[in-house]
Amino acid sequence: MSRNFWTSGFGKPGMALATALLAGAAMVPSAFAQQPAVLKFGTQTQNDVQHDYMKRFKDALEKASAGKIRVELYPASQLGPFPRQVEGLRLGNIQALTAPFEFFVGVDPSFQTTSMAGLFKGNEHMRAVADKPEFRKIMEDIGDKRGVTVGSFIVYDMQYFSFKTAASSLADVKGKRVRVLASEAEQAAVQSLGMASIPMPIPEVLPALQQGTIDGVSSGLTIFTTLRYYDAAPNMLETRLWGIMATVLFSKEWLTGLPEDMRKLVLSTAKSIEAENHTWNQNNLKEAREVWAKNGGIMKSLPAAEQADAQKRVFEATTKVLAKYPAVKATYESIKAIADKAQ
Repeated sequence: MSRNFWTSGFGKPGMALATALLAGAAMVPSAFAQQPAVLKFGTQTQNDVQHDYMKRFKDALEKASAGKIRVELYPASQLGPFPRQVEGLRLGNIQALTAPFEFFVGVDPSFQTTSMAGLFKGNEHMRAVADKPEFRKIMEDIGDKRGVTVGSFIVYDMQYFSFKTAASSLADVKGKRVRVLASEAEQAAVQSLGMASIPMPIPEVLPALQQGTIDGVSSGLTIFTTLRYYDAAPNMLETRLWGIMATVLFSKEWLTGLPEDMRKLVLSTAKSIEAENHTWNQNNLKEAREVWAKNGGIMKSLPAAEQADAQKRVFEATTKVLAKYPAVKATYESIKAIADKAQ
């Protein structure tokens, strides 16, 4: 602004105008600061351990932040097909997503390692590994390089199959078309058991079962009960051939834009509710068995010799996939070393 503006006959009005403009400018960040930051949190499922986590996170973070962060929950794919949700996360349009790690294989191939055969013996073993700082750092470092922040680890369940027709042996499932997740490792594992692997998003699975497009599903127990697969595919095999570990990923771009204290609060809150969420899931899995049986669902296990054979086959299939991807293999071997010590 020129000196003449201040010293001319318009000096005093000019000074008043300038003062008013400066005061108005000062009020703009203050007004914005009064608006809570919005965290859109999405997932594909509903009424399961992921959804429970989301609700706990919302309650805890909004309380801890004194309303400075507002969490909006979008379960059941309300934010669209999951690949589009992942794109939104990386762009910062969606601030958080929860899903099994392998759903994020497009972000980094090493994210599929947690669902590979040969790592986890059961849910409590999976939880013990998830609580190891060295494991958390491996997964956090992978995300950090890809523009996402790994904020939490959720034990979903071990793997099961459920079929439209009776199944109690490997011979019964040979040639069946089975819905799997998109990772190459899971597809190879299912194929090693003599089945055809059909990658498919969750919203399409039940119609595909009803229409005969697929014969069965590979997933966790509560997926079968919450989505009522007991009507379309009531014959479950409790195979437990690999684990299903979910994660919570935050948009790194969004987190970076928060004040430091709020950024730390988001991440500390995400970790703090893992234990209570896990306890909830333990009870939920017990109830899911009752729901399955109550609605006419059948649950069987493979004979011991066939179970051992199935474990051998899926591990060999996993090994072949790993041989093609040195970086993924290195991640898997690092996780396996931690898992073996945690038994």
